[in-house]
Order: sequence, then C-alpha cells, then structure tokens
Amino acid sequence: MIMKKIFIILLLFITCFNFSSQILKTDFVAAYNVEYPIYNKKNAEQFLLFINSKENTSFYRSTNQYILDSLKAGKEINNDDFTASTKYTTALGEEVLKKGNTFTVYETIVDAKVKYKESADLKWTVLNDTKTYAGYKTRKAYTIAYGRKWIAWYTDALPLNFGPYKFCGLPGLIINMYDENGQYYFTLSVFKRKSRLASLPKDKRYKLVSKAKAKQIKYNTLSDLSGMIFDDPNMKRRMEQSNQKRIKESPQLDIEK
Repeated sequence: MIMKKIFIILLLFITCFNFSSQILKTDFVAAYNVEYPIYNKKNAEQFLLFINSKENTSFYRSTNQYILDSLKAGKEINNDDFTASTKYTTALGEEVLKKGNTFTVYETIVDAKVKYKESADLKWTVLNDTKTYAGYKTRKAYTIAYGRKWIAWYTDALPLNFGPYKFCGLPGLIINMYDENGQYYFTLSVFKRKSRLASLPKDKRYKLVSKAKAKQIKYNTLSDLSGMIFDDPNMKRRMEQSNQKRIKESPQLDIEK
C-alpha cells in the first residue's frame, strides 16, 4: 500500500514538472522493490522503470532520487540543502537509459558526472519452469551477465522486452529476478499503462568514459582522503582500512571487470 501511494505521488510529479531538456514519453510505468546488502545488512528501496514500448526505450532510476529532483524543481528543497537531500539518498545510484540495443549508464559520484555505453544484447536461456508472481503466470530464464548468474521470471501476459536495471530481451516483462547467491532481488510492485513525460539526464553534463574507467573513477573518488589532515600516521592507516572496508561492503550490481 505504501509503495502504491509513493507511486501515485510520483506520477503527479512527472505530470507537473519538466526539469530536463531530454524527455521520454511513456506508455507504461513500472516500480520495482529492490533488496540488496549494504555494509553486511539487508536494505530495500523502490526503483522506477519508465517505458516507451513503441520506440524500444526505457529509463530506470531510484525513486528517492526521482523525488529529490522533483522537490528541487518545485523549489521545495534548495539545490545546496545537503541535510534535506540526504533523506533521498540511494546506494545504487546508476541510472540506465535503454535505447534500442544500447544501454547508457549515468552516475553522479560526489561532484563527478560520468556515463558509459554498453550493449543491451543479453544471452538468455529460457526454461520450462513456471510460477505465479503477483497474479501473473511467469516463466523462468537465466543469463550470465555483469559478473553473476541471474535468474528471471517473466510473463507473456505483458509482451514487453524490458526489465529493471540492465536487464531486458525476454519475450515478456520481468516480474521477479535475483542473482544466484540470493543477494539481490528485484520484484515488480506496480505496473501501470501511463502516458507521461519523464525527464532524462542532461546528457551533455556527463563525461563519456569506458565502463572500466567509470568504475575506477568511482573507486578513486570514494577512497580519496587527500582533503584530510592526519597528525597520527596510525590514524590515517586505520581510516584507509575503514574506507576500503566500506567500499568493499557497498552494493554493486555490476561486478564485471
């Protein structure tokens, strides 16, 4: 019920605000509940998938970040209000735009804005297993991608070849999926046929790099202690060790090198 209320509020934001020069006109909007480990604890948050099935285009991002952008656009939160903004953080900050057979992945890492492109041509193996999820009869499939084996359950009742994050290409919408080790779960919580205008990232503000370079930039930025002064070298060493532990325990959907 809470998820559905959040979803309705978001649809109102989409209608009222236009805060980017790039727009995706949707015919479907979905919400996924995503469970993931962070600092050895389970966490869950909602993500949105905006779909234009006619143009084979979709856009996936955190609900928290979408709300934050909407509040800033409506002048309800100032751009420099760090305290208010922290209420809408996400540990999975990648935003994924799928156009045809290509993903463009956008991420803001502190002050750095980077993007990389990647093929959306995933190799799926469809199995005979069936199961009912959220009232839909689904079929099981799996793929090896992004450094893990992923199991997906999709439905022919919704013949849309889309899914959460960087997953697509099945003959139906992905309803439920998870990695082989059971660390990451995606579950469809809301699906609506909605004609809306969804704002996309301002592409020119992001530096195009390779995926490997994007990962390196993120690692370097998160591990940077150059702005800190340490009188005690032992304290610096402990801080470096703590920082490395924090980075290691941060959630990563894509661990491909």
